[in-house]
Amino acid sequence: MSASHITPNPPNISNKAGKETLKSLLFSEEWKDCFQYLSKITGFCFSIYDEKVIPLLTINENPVCKLIRSFFNSSKNCPDSCEKFIFEALKLNEPKTYKCYSKIINFSVPINYLNEKAVIVGRNSFSSHEDFREFSRIAKDRGIQKIPTVSLLSHTDENYSKNTSRYVQQIINCLLNNLLEKNRTMEKFGRLTVLMDTNILKGLSENKKFLYRYIADTIDFIVAPHSIAILTLSPDKSTYKTVSTAGKCKDSLMKLQFDRENALIRKIHTTRAPVFPVDPGTEKSIPAEVTEKTGLLYLFPVFIANTMTEIIGIFGKKLPNEDINIISTLRDQVEVTLENHALHFAIDKKMEALLNAISDVSTSIAPVLNLEQLVQTILEKLIQLLETEQGSLMLLNQETDELLVEAKKNMDKLVREEIRVRRGEGIAGKVLETGESLLVEDLEKDPRIKQKNKPQYKTKSFVSIPVRIDGRISGIFNLSDKISGEAFDKKDLKLIQSFTANTAIAIERSLIYKKNKELKKLSLTDPLTGALNRRYLDNRLCEEIARYGRYKNPFSLLMVDIDGFKEYNDTFGHIAGDKTLKTITTTIIGSLRDIDILTRFGGDEFVIILPQTPKANAVNIANRTKDSVEKDFIARRQQLQSNITVSIGLTSYPDDASSASELLAKADEALYMAKKSGRNKLVYF
Repeated sequence: MSASHITPNPPNISNKAGKETLKSLLFSEEWKDCFQYLSKITGFCFSIYDEKVIPLLTINENPVCKLIRSFFNSSKNCPDSCEKFIFEALKLNEPKTYKCYSKIINFSVPINYLNEKAVIVGRNSFSSHEDFREFSRIAKDRGIQKIPTVSLLSHTDENYSKNTSRYVQQIINCLLNNLLEKNRTMEKFGRLTVLMDTNILKGLSENKKFLYRYIADTIDFIVAPHSIAILTLSPDKSTYKTVSTAGKCKDSLMKLQFDRENALIRKIHTTRAPVFPVDPGTEKSIPAEVTEKTGLLYLFPVFIANTMTEIIGIFGKKLPNEDINIISTLRDQVEVTLENHALHFAIDKKMEALLNAISDVSTSIAPVLNLEQLVQTILEKLIQLLETEQGSLMLLNQETDELLVEAKKNMDKLVREEIRVRRGEGIAGKVLETGESLLVEDLEKDPRIKQKNKPQYKTKSFVSIPVRIDGRISGIFNLSDKISGEAFDKKDLKLIQSFTANTAIAIERSLIYKKNKELKKLSLTDPLTGALNRRYLDNRLCEEIARYGRYKNPFSLLMVDIDGFKEYNDTFGHIAGDKTLKTITTTIIGSLRDIDILTRFGGDEFVIILPQTPKANAVNIANRTKDSVEKDFIARRQQLQSNITVSIGLTSYPDDASSASELLAKADEALYMAKKSGRNKLVYF
């Protein structure tokens, strides 16, 4: 059996146990799998003890310990046991490497989770023949006569033991910290969702005094014990004055104000991005009211159209990234709420009706997660809203820094496939570079453009608006040809800007959803061949067995091995071997049905699940697969300089096995017989 049969993928530790005790966490199947995995890759056997040195869990008991324990009462440990070393590791709060009374190499690693302590003890073998001889003497004195030397004569270097203890400590602490961080982040986002109810914000926007107080208290609830100040632009637009505070420094922060020409404020206004962290003790542009007592300063701007109307200030220690993201999300929601409120009172009845349409648009696109469908829906709604004939939505490729057309309406058929706009190139590239919306009434007369109108456009007026996600430009809306023949005006621009502010959140969510789907696909597929991986195989076998329990439909399993693949690799190299693996994958897929599932088991072995397929039918499919590979590679013999065949072991459920592990074991046994009988064979029971 190859190493790929016994080396599992690292277990997936989910955050569902984020609020459990350490003891219950360690007893979960996921964590047992984790220690099994660590045991296999390090060679150490593991036992876990609580802080009173009471055993909690043992993974693969060490043969020396097992041997000695068999000669003593079950209530007694090895004489001069590991207890004192476990206590020492707890006391020092660091890994401890040592030789126990029986002269085997051990280490103790302390762990802490939610103030609950435990110790992981790793046990391996002897560091030298001398240690083994000393153990033999001790064993003889204790009356132990038969020592299984075959399993005890491997040696473990002390440096390896120390390095392994640090590795185990890092791995386990990393998993535990990830659980805590995920749990804290989910809890904070859950609180934010409840607190930032859209209807509440809409109602509070009628009275900004209450709105500012609500924002400050909400942030205080999430990031306590920091201090919060909400500043707003004065009526004469010369300063930003504090209107609401929260936290331990709330009284002193009520005096805080920034001049509009302050260097820090100008920077925020220009970049439209948050600034953090700033040290009041070293930054000259910070007002005297902000002393070192308030700690680091984080500033989040709130824009209505192109004016920074409010600033959210956070003061205290360094904020973790998840808190910054939560506050940014809150700021975005407040920004949209305030901008919609301002527009509501700034435009006439016709524009008020259009804003109501924006709400309808936001509702219609909210459930759409497919990116291509979403951006096309957004573009068509905007074109309908503005009563235009042509338009496009371009999104920024972060890797190439190019704008690509992701949605279009009534434009050249080649536009989507061919147009790639770099920063600074063309009209959309200029908007990307400057970050400013571009409204053009007549492109032939506008000094910023000065170019002839193209035949496909009916009018000379157009508008290009950046789409911002988390303060960064992520795309460009381009609209042209109003149905009325009129030029675009400032009212149209404001309407589009409001629309983009509402739709950017949906686009961001769809981009995240697309990325998560890609990551999920990667986690279930083999990166070399594209076949599904071992993790998917294990899950799917359990599903097929459960399905049999409900519907009594038998299924079969093929284990496929490439004949002579090691020799092929040794002769022609691993690059040629990888290419052959890909070719075989394609050939096998071509021989299977749509419902059949191909997985890479490891190395040069594949496993195929044949759902709802009894053994008689599975034999036909297996022979077809074997023959397809042979014929395909006979045709490629001159190119590959070698003939490639496969051997197959076949088993069926429930005829040959009663569990997934037994089914795989029987298939492996049949495959071994196929290889033994001359290769390029199918064997089944």
